[in-house]
Amino acid sequence: MRERFSVVSLANSVFHIGHSDDVQESVTITSLMAEKWRPYLCKVNGKLASILVDLELINSPPVSSKPWLLWVWVYLRTPRRDGLSDGHEAPTLYKIEDALNACLAQEFAAIPCGRITTEGRREFYFYGEKNGGLESAVRKVIGTFEGYRCDVGEESDPSWNQYRSVLFPSDEDLQRIGNMDVLDALEKEGDFHSVPREVRHWVFFNSESSRSSFRSAALEEGFIILSEYECDPAPRFGIELTRTQSVEQAAIDATAIQLLHLSQSFGGEYDGWETQAITQ
Repeated sequence: MRERFSVVSLANSVFHIGHSDDVQESVTITSLMAEKWRPYLCKVNGKLASILVDLELINSPPVSSKPWLLWVWVYLRTPRRDGLSDGHEAPTLYKIEDALNACLAQEFAAIPCGRITTEGRREFYFYGEKNGGLESAVRKVIGTFEGYRCDVGEESDPSWNQYRSVLFPSDEDLQRIGNMDVLDALEKEGDFHSVPREVRHWVFFNSESSRSSFRSAALEEGFIILSEYECDPAPRFGIELTRTQSVEQAAIDATAIQLLHLSQSFGGEYDGWETQAITQ
């Protein structure tokens, strides 16, 4: 388990993130966010947290032009017992988020990069071109929403460490996100996830010897090798394998992460899985 530490603190508390069990929070993603924003679950300071993050920013973050980390913590009025938001409060939280996005874009040329919901609050994170005057600007926005309190802060973070090390998911969480995308597609086809079926996986390596070592380990774990091949560009040495199982979330997460770790132990890259929809 990779541990991550936030550069953000309030009242001298350091926020540390690990992984959580499978608990769900209702998350709405607007059409403009749908292609690049993804939710996942983890733990912050040992408490359940739901993170929604812009995955695309990892490829080309505008770090030089937006070195200021700006954050706004909004305290929920009716949090669930686990500290996440409930469906009744969600519409107001979306309006608050829209208002904050517009305000910080105008005043600080800031872009949102992610948010964390945990311990009865929703934490919004932005990167802006400038700082100064954040508290005044934010309190004007929050003041239009009756009964809501907030904390604000700003910090120089030219390397975007908060985004890279805290908000952005680990390899395991990225794989879980990818699994959810495939399961969503299967569900639209009317798939019965609990029905065992052949699930195919692909892994790539930089050398034939690494692939050979992986092959032996995969066979010991009960996988069947379907094919091996070479391709361009690197990593060139591919292997296709399969195992029969259900694709319920917990089951496919366990298998995919098992192969992720196994491939990494031999210097390889796990490239994902596919299966046919079982509709009857």
